[in-house]
Amino acid sequence: MRRFPNLPRILLIAGAGLLLAVVLAGLVLRERGGHGRSTGTAAEPAPATTAPPRPTTTAPAPPPTTTAPPPATSAPPPAPAPQPASPSPVPMSWSNAGALIVDVTAANPEWLGRMMRSSGFGWVALPLGGPAPLTAPPPGWAERFEAASGLPVGGWSVLGADPAADAAAVAQVLKSRGLSFYVADAEAAYNGQPDRSQAFVQAFRALEPALPAALSSFCDAEGLGLGPWAKSGFDFLPQAYVNDFGAAVAPQACVRAAAAWFPRARVHPTVACYGGQQGYVPPTQFAQLLAQAGTRGFSVFPAETLVQPGDWKTYAHAIASLHIAAPVPPA
Repeated sequence: MRRFPNLPRILLIAGAGLLLAVVLAGLVLRERGGHGRSTGTAAEPAPATTAPPRPTTTAPAPPPTTTAPPPATSAPPPAPAPQPASPSPVPMSWSNAGALIVDVTAANPEWLGRMMRSSGFGWVALPLGGPAPLTAPPPGWAERFEAASGLPVGGWSVLGADPAADAAAVAQVLKSRGLSFYVADAEAAYNGQPDRSQAFVQAFRALEPALPAALSSFCDAEGLGLGPWAKSGFDFLPQAYVNDFGAAVAPQACVRAAAAWFPRARVHPTVACYGGQQGYVPPTQFAQLLAQAGTRGFSVFPAETLVQPGDWKTYAHAIASLHIAAPVPPA
C-alpha cells in the first residue's frame, strides 16, 4: 500500500536542511573565536592542567681559603744513619810500626788502613818506582787510606846512578801527591859509591829540608857511606830478611853494623812477609828477633801479602807486650 508516496523525499529534504544548519552554526562559532582580538575582547585562556615548576634554590659556593691542608698521616722517613767519626790523625814517627807496599792494586786502602790502625801500626809507604822518572801512586788511594785509618802516607823509591835527577823526581812526586815522608832505597847503584850518597842527600835536603826521611838498604850497608845519611836527618831501615839470608841479617846484626853512624834509637829494621830462599818466617819469630835487637819501630815488606788478620794481631800483641814499636792509640 502506498498511502504516503512523497515521504522519502520529504525526509531527504529535511535531513539536508538539518545538515546545513549544523554547518552554518559551526562557521558562526569559528568566526567569533577567530576575531576575538580584533574586537578588543581577549580570548579566555585555557585552564592549566599541570602545576608550574617550583623554583629551586642553589647553595652559595664556600669562599676560598688559604689554610694549608692538614699534614699527611703517613710515617715520616727514617733519619739518616749517623756517619762514623773520622779516626784521630797520627803524626809520623819512625818509632811506630810501619808497612811498605810493592803492588798498590793488591791492597785495599780501607781494609789495610783499618787493620793497621787496630793493630797499633803508624804509617804506610807507597811505591814510586825508580830510578827516575817515577810513577805517582794512583789518585785517591792515599786519601782513602788516611780517611779509614788516620795514619800518614809516604812514598819509597829505588835510587839509580843519577842522584840529582832522583832527588828532583822524588821531591816533585811527594809534593804533587801530598805525601808525608820518604824512604830512599839505595842498594846496588850506591854500594861502593859513597859520593852518590852525599850527592843525593844534599840535593834532596835542598828541596825538602824538613820532611821525615829514612834510608832502606842492606843489613850491613857500610859500602854506601852511611855518614851523609845520618848527618842529613835520615833514619835507617835495614833489610833484616832472615827468610832469604839467615841469621847474618837478623835485626840484632843490623844494629851492630850501623852503630858507628846510627844509634839504636834511629835503627828500625824491615822484616819480610814473603817466603824467601830459606822459607817463610812467621810474625811470631820476627817479633822475637826484633825484641832481641832492642829496637823501637819496624816495618813489614811487602804489606799487601800480609792478608791474614791473625798475623796483624800477632804484631799487635808484640807491640804491646814486647815493646818493639811505640803503640798507636786506637782510632
